[in-house]
Amino acid sequence: MKSTRLIAALLAASVLTACGGEDPGSGGEAAADFPTENVRLLVPYTAGGPTDIAARALAKHMEAELDQSVVVENLPGASGATAYQQLIAAEADGHTLSMTALPTAVLNYLSNDVGYTAEDFSYIGVVTRVPSGILVPADSPYQDLESLFAAAEADPGSVTVGTPGATNTHAAETRRITQLYDVPLTVVPFNGNAEVQTALLGGNVTAGFVNLSQDMLPAVESGDLRVLAVGSEEPLPYVDAPTFVELGFPELVQSTTTFGVIAPAGVPDEVTQTLEDTLRSAAEESSVVETLDERYVPEEFIGSEGLAELFAETEETFRDVMTD
Repeated sequence: MKSTRLIAALLAASVLTACGGEDPGSGGEAAADFPTENVRLLVPYTAGGPTDIAARALAKHMEAELDQSVVVENLPGASGATAYQQLIAAEADGHTLSMTALPTAVLNYLSNDVGYTAEDFSYIGVVTRVPSGILVPADSPYQDLESLFAAAEADPGSVTVGTPGATNTHAAETRRITQLYDVPLTVVPFNGNAEVQTALLGGNVTAGFVNLSQDMLPAVESGDLRVLAVGSEEPLPYVDAPTFVELGFPELVQSTTTFGVIAPAGVPDEVTQTLEDTLRSAAEESSVVETLDERYVPEEFIGSEGLAELFAETEETFRDVMTD
């Protein structure tokens, strides 16, 4: 019930005050003519990373669909908060958008005063979803998740888990393992997957909890790293490892990183629909899907309502973890 109310609040906030005193769903002539100028697509991270690559593939498609230039701007800083603060300061007319990564966007405002909450956004849709997993180096004595967790229980503090950040999904989900199952794992945050991989191969951490993205899969496929469990609800056809659910941990399905597009709260319904349709068609264009990697493009498109729901679910899942 709480999640349903929060979803409704997020969707309501995304259309309120868009047009002064007009009906929140009405955008008037401006909405009908959208877009009337260049569209800015903010990227909360540096150029060259997975979010940036997704943004540029999407921007090219959007330009063709909307018949307007889409300018990608990298605004890294404060785990995404720098870009989001600029986003919510922009006019809510659909001409300023931002890529977003969940759960990091939510974890930021749950753990710090970053100048925004979920109610400050309009939700457009999902671009990609990248599952995660717990990995160990090839020479690790731990052949499965059970033995890794048993070692942590036998010697609390001894099992260290490298994560690509301190307030991202992987760090939060590792803490949830301790909270829900009393397995004392020690989070060791790094700056991205690459640093976690280096630490694993160098024997500096016991395990890693990371995105199973294009940058990590080569080390898995070569056998340098071994996946003990994946955080998706269903098994992954490209990773030979069981899910947490299959191993008896049904709650551990919140570590997938979702990359989507958001706008300032109050974007007119007509504009949101136009942008959502553009994302939907991008998910069906072969050149875009190839760039994004079809393994990470959802089989069923997730639009505005679905992205709002993911924000609400993320907040409900991790609120107690971040405030403990």
